[in-house]
This record gives sequence, structure tokens and C-alpha cells, in this order.
Amino acid sequence: MFRLGSQEPLRSLRLSVWEGTLAILFINWSSGVVVTGYALWLGASPAALAVLGAIPLLGQLAAPFALMFKGQRKPYTMLLAGSGRAVFGLVLLAPLLPPEARVPAFLLVAALSQVVIAPVNVLWTSWMADLVPPRERGRYFGFRNAVLGLVGTLGNLSAGLFIDAVPKPWGFLIVLGLGVVLGVAASQVLRWQHEPPHESSSAAGSLRVALTDRAFLGFLGFLAFWWFAVLVGGPFAFPLFLEYAQLNFTQVGLWTVISASCGLVFGPLWGRFADRYGHGLVLIWTGLVGSVVLPGLWLLGGPGHTLPIWLSAVADALCWSGLGAAQTNVALQQAPPAHRGAYLAVFGIVVGVFGMLGSALGGALGSLNVGPSPYHLPILASIVLRTMAVGYLFWARRV
Repeated sequence: MFRLGSQEPLRSLRLSVWEGTLAILFINWSSGVVVTGYALWLGASPAALAVLGAIPLLGQLAAPFALMFKGQRKPYTMLLAGSGRAVFGLVLLAPLLPPEARVPAFLLVAALSQVVIAPVNVLWTSWMADLVPPRERGRYFGFRNAVLGLVGTLGNLSAGLFIDAVPKPWGFLIVLGLGVVLGVAASQVLRWQHEPPHESSSAAGSLRVALTDRAFLGFLGFLAFWWFAVLVGGPFAFPLFLEYAQLNFTQVGLWTVISASCGLVFGPLWGRFADRYGHGLVLIWTGLVGSVVLPGLWLLGGPGHTLPIWLSAVADALCWSGLGAAQTNVALQQAPPAHRGAYLAVFGIVVGVFGMLGSALGGALGSLNVGPSPYHLPILASIVLRTMAVGYLFWARRV
């Protein structure tokens, strides 16, 4: 799989794969098709769905709080991950509220959960960067992400079958409740992983270094453009499948299985490609797929004509099995070890702010209800903006 020198990093990295298989079920069920279906059952409008899609990005605004934690990262990672996932369990109480209060309360709890969890992204990524040698990061994270993608989407398929078979809202409540339990359990597995010693600097000094790094600022320009573009249309993919193309939850679960199965192949290939040719080149190629091919196939599908939607599962894997890891690894490559946390925190803030702005635009476009469904116009706008973002990246790499 990958070559690591000592027994201890290898043991901890294998353990991280097992930890991730539990965590990914919570992540997928609390931010994907299951929670989208639950929101639709609660009465969510297109604008509310756009807010739901932006909530993980809203949480990223709390990422800089990670810089306040000094010393070992493990205890803070465990505490924040476990607490944030437990808080999400409160969404199970939404059906007990008056109908007009259900969606606002649901969104508020989901947002609070993400705010608590947000610093974990910085702490955990910095921790893992110390465990994985730089020359092996592409292959390791490609392998880990592929395994987690397969486990998560098998979980989606199982959840879809269960939700279709059980009267609503009980299917949603049981699946989301199980996800919370597994997510909290995953946070406790972290206690068995090794944390190497690491350099640290003052929060203000580290932020100053990150914000005066011209190469990093150029990369942030792409991140801002890309995530703004993605969130204009991305949150409407599953609603399009469910409400316009008339797929059921089992079929959407099968879509995610196809994507994950392909990702199991594409992820390690992108990882090897990145280790040899660089993560920047991966960003360009995967960005091209994610800007035109993937959302274009969504729009080509419809009731009784779902082949393009099934083909988009392959495009989804081809794009995201490489793009997500490449973005993080570019940031890690540019960050001096002593300031890594600040670079990751700024990364998260940019993704969060511009993702929310994109989601706001997507919600406004969806509310116009133009086209075959409320979701077509935001997705079309997203295609145009994503293509412009990839063009900016290509230009920035040449200057």
C-alpha cells in the first residue's frame, strides 16, 4: 500500500483507517442524502436546503479556534469531535416541535454541531501530517479516502433500503441516531493513535506568516472561487435526484455505492499521480471533470431518463477522489511545520466564507423556480462558475 519506516507510524495509520470507517458513517448520514431527505420530510424549502448545504462551511469559520489549543492535539480532537457529534443527536427531536419550528430548529442544531467540530479539521490534519511522510501523503490519503468512500456509500445504500422500508420519519431517526453513536465511538478510537511531538508558534505570528505568503494567497484565490462555485449548485444534486428524477432513497444509495466503488480505484491512482507529478496538476484535471462533466450529467438526467445520473456517479468519483485530498495536500506543502495550523485555519475560513456566499446565491436562484425544477438554474450557474475557477487555476500556475 505505502512504505513507512517505523512500526509505530504504520500501526497508527492503519488504526486511522479503522477510525475513519466509523466516522464516515456519521459524516455521510449527517451531511448527505439521509439528512437531505430528513430535511425534505420536515418541510425544507430550496432556500433551507441551500442553508443546509452551507452549514459545514459555516462551521469552518470556527476553525481558527484550533490555534488556541497548545500542547497535544489528541485530547482536544477527541473532545471536540465527540461533543460535536453528540450535539447533532438533538435533530432527532425536531418532529416533536410545531411544524413551523422544525426546519429552523433542525438547521440551528446542525450548525451548532458543525461549529463545535470545525477546529477538529485543523487539529487532526496537522496531527496526520506529522504521521505521514510528505512523499507518501498522496498514496496514503488516496487509499484511506477510497476505503472510507466505499464504507460510507455502502452505509448510504443500507440506510436508503432501511428508510424506504420503514415508515417515515422513523427510518431517518434510527439511521441518524445510529450515525451519532458511531461518530462518538470513532472519536474515542483516536486515543489509541500515536501523536508525534510537533513544533508550534504563537497564533498571531503563524497567521501573519500565512497571510503574507504570496504563493499561499494565490492558492486561496482558487479555493475561494472554486468553493463559491461548487456551493451554488452542489447542494441541489440529491434533491434533483429525489424530487425531479424521481429516484428513491435506495437508488440514491446505489448511486453513492457506484461512486465509492469507482473511487476505490481512482483514489489510489490519483494519489500515485500526485506523488509523481504534483498535487497542483491533480487539481486541474479533477477540476475539469467536476466543473463540466459531473454537474452537466446531473442536468441531462430526468424522469424516465436516468442514465446520465448513473454515469455522473463515475464522474463524481473521478473528480472528488483526487480533488479533495489534493487541495489539503497543496496547503500542507506550502505550510512551514511550525505554522501548519494557521495555514489550515485560513484554508478553512476561506472555504467557509466563500462556500456560504455561493450557497446564498444558489438558494436565491433556486427560489426563482426557473426551468424544469427549482434546482436546474443553480446547477447551470455552478457549471459556469466552476469552469471559470479552473481557468483561474490554470492561469495562476502559468504566471
